[in-house]
Amino acid sequence: MTAYLHLHVVAGPLILDYQGSREQVEHVAAELAAAQDMTVTVDDWITPDMPKLPYSRLWRE
Repeated sequence: MTAYLHLHVVAGPLILDYQGSREQVEHVAAELAAAQDMTVTVDDWITPDMPKLPYSRLWRE
């Protein structure tokens, strides 16, 4: 069973929430955290209607 995490991104007025596998979310969070004008948070708060990360099919599960 794959563990899913919540990726929360704040970039000025833009707020994004996605879910993805641990590998997906940790990889994307590390890349986005390098940007100084973004706040990136990872946690396990996932809702049923939360969209999956775009292009999540590029990762194997």
